[in-house]
Amino acid sequence: MDEKAPIICAGRSGSQHSRLRAFYSTFIPGFVRPVREALAEALPGVKVSTALDGLVVYETNARAEVVQKLPFVTNSFYVLKSFAPGVAADIADLARKVVEDRGLPLKLPLPYGPRNTFRVITSVANQLVQLDAGLMQQLERRINERTRLRPNRAKPDFEFWLYLRSEGHAFFSFRLSYHRAYDKSLQKGELRPELANVLCRLSEPEDGELFLDPFCGSGAIPIQRARFPQKGLIIASDSDEQKVTSLKTRIRELGLSKRVVVRRDDALSLSRYQPGSIHKIVTDPPWGHFVQTTSPIEDFYGRMLSEFERILRPGGRCVVVTGETLALEQALGRLSGRLEPAQNYNILLSGKKASVYVLTRGPGERPSA
Repeated sequence: MDEKAPIICAGRSGSQHSRLRAFYSTFIPGFVRPVREALAEALPGVKVSTALDGLVVYETNARAEVVQKLPFVTNSFYVLKSFAPGVAADIADLARKVVEDRGLPLKLPLPYGPRNTFRVITSVANQLVQLDAGLMQQLERRINERTRLRPNRAKPDFEFWLYLRSEGHAFFSFRLSYHRAYDKSLQKGELRPELANVLCRLSEPEDGELFLDPFCGSGAIPIQRARFPQKGLIIASDSDEQKVTSLKTRIRELGLSKRVVVRRDDALSLSRYQPGSIHKIVTDPPWGHFVQTTSPIEDFYGRMLSEFERILRPGGRCVVVTGETLALEQALGRLSGRLEPAQNYNILLSGKKASVYVLTRGPGERPSA
């Protein structure tokens, strides 16, 4: 955004106010429940009107800047107009309805000026589609007339979205946050930050806890946990010396050295930890797809979960994400209920099916060897 551009309208975004405004946020499909719970915690008084798989529509009096920074969603949008299922037959029909709505409110929630630019994105069932050129020009003129923003389809300051869901829900909205090009910003195999954030939330963070990610890799999970307000010691370990060295540097650059300890360790032999010493484990272990495990995946998961069960305190929680659900469930079955499934979420991760298991350590003692 051009910082020298005069502000036309801030949409009262600079302060909290009583009027509820509508937003929607997209998130990783499969996480409806934890995202709703996170919204209620992040935005007190929020009213969820629609919760679909991968999208939640809600009203809040929180500032747009607060919604813009929600860490557990992919993107957030300010709703200018919503349409009930069946009202818009297709994306062209949706565009015409917006163009023809003379009373359409276009008071935007963020500061902008006449030097700022915009483009219109059209999406159907989460796929970008093209709109008839003439209709697109009409829509751009309509927005320009009401906001004085200038069209720029290459590198705009802002985006307006025409979004038609497969269920029939449709929206004309203003984009608040931007999903980064993760292929450029994330290291190979690194979890997306919103996924890491939800995984940490599922562990139910508490003050004073000892938190462990024994397959830390690039550090997405421990970095997210360090950004939660609940204090505690966060341990990030991995058997790959190069990853450990890189993560130590990253943690230092992020200023998180007082919260995160990085170690080289074997997740299948965590002998440095006494039985029952760890409160929470959150991790993304190898699936055996791209990174080969040292033994067949069934045996690997069996040894891994046995160690987790040993070091977790009674009542402790373990959150594991994997694409090898059968192997994990077989390994759980051999623990005789000492590590018990509490929740299970089926998600899509980089277009692949995966599951998130929330496990709790039972109160019973380990059997004698």
